[in-house]
Amino acid sequence: MKNKLGVYYGFLADSDEVNWVECLHRAKAAHMDILEMSISKLQTLPMPERENIRALARELGLGITMATGFPPHGDLSSEDPAIRSNGVRFMKEQMETARFFGARVIGGMLVGTGKNFPAGVQDMRERAVENALGPLRVLAQMAGDQGIALCMEAINRFESAYLNTAEEAVQVAKAVDSPHLGVLLDSFHMNIEEVSMGDAIRRTGKHLKHFHACENNRMMPGRAQVDWDEIFGALKDVGYTGALITEALAKPYGTVAGRLNIWRRLSEDPDGEMAQAVVFLKGKGDAYGL
Repeated sequence: MKNKLGVYYGFLADSDEVNWVECLHRAKAAHMDILEMSISKLQTLPMPERENIRALARELGLGITMATGFPPHGDLSSEDPAIRSNGVRFMKEQMETARFFGARVIGGMLVGTGKNFPAGVQDMRERAVENALGPLRVLAQMAGDQGIALCMEAINRFESAYLNTAEEAVQVAKAVDSPHLGVLLDSFHMNIEEVSMGDAIRRTGKHLKHFHACENNRMMPGRAQVDWDEIFGALKDVGYTGALITEALAKPYGTVAGRLNIWRRLSEDPDGEMAQAVVFLKGKGDAYGL
């Protein structure tokens, strides 16, 4: 399989105080190529610790991708220009952190903020997306200058009021019209929102820059109901060359429980299941020529 495989740090964490050294070693032991990390969490660390994490990732030969999301005071979809400007500054700092760690992909909810559903939001969706276009154009240019792909994730309706489907994310990508702003699709969210995951991938086409692979219930791939042949066939059809990150979650802990609605243990053997997912995904990738 030519496409790189990775794991989201949240599958390996036991608390909000992430042991990044342990996460890197466990990802490597499972034969992952990438660890997807949280920019905001990394930014809380002192510089010597950041340097140690960067050095270890290089020593282990692991790539790094980054996950992000905007705080309410930096919401790019806000009616307040000052808040949108805060968002641009926020992401500029996030890009600098990503660059420090050698990450070339940043993905997450870029329009709106998580679980923010004001009264009447269903009538404000188009306006909110329109508000975000100007800041996203600025950020796309910044991303290009930093050699980074900025990826908008299509998020299910229970977590976001905006960009719920691949089609909605693609519309924004087309409006911004930058090779540095693309779409992140996630099989968990797609399972909720899309009529056909394969067709959604094909419609996204060249705009697909990053992919999250997990089951319909956020287990590791190959353990539940997602049709991986449909997904891999579509990824082949669009010539996808990016990474596949297993954004599974093993159990509730800290803020991840309420933030991502993880209330019960989903994995009894996280390291074993992660290693099995690598074998499973590589088998599919080889079968479909990815």
